Amino acid sequence: MKKQKVCIVGDGLTGLITALSLSRLNIDIHLIGKKHQIHKSSDNRTTALSPSNYSFLSKYFDKTDLKSFWPCKKIRLYNETSNNNSNFMNLENHGNNIMYIIENKKLKGIILNKIKKEKKIKIINEEIK
Repeated sequence: MKKQKVCIVGDGLTGLITALSLSRLNIDIHLIGKKHQIHKSSDNRTTALSPSNYSFLSKYFDKTDLKSFWPCKKIRLYNETSNNNSNFMNLENHGNNIMYIIENKKLKGIILNKIKKEKKIKIINEEIK
């Protein structure tokens, strides 16, 4: 059987996680991303992962990386109006974590560091037109 090769266009979180996951399956990967974006991110958003997604990613990360995730056991959602805030939903899972939160730029940095060590992933810094 011929060895598989995959080209992933896009260096967002989905592209990076896909590249890292597929590389563990003995597949050669070409990851195409914009040169100025693939090395440094100014993304101030956060990502929330379900416990099953956290478990999946934790197979690729070491203990130091996992310390960047914030476990959440309770969530309270509020609606803000001009004269008050009202709580409209409370989520709790019997003391278990509901989700894990991490800053996007931190998650992207962790994944990029893992990708740079993977011999099966070639990063191509070009813009697709």
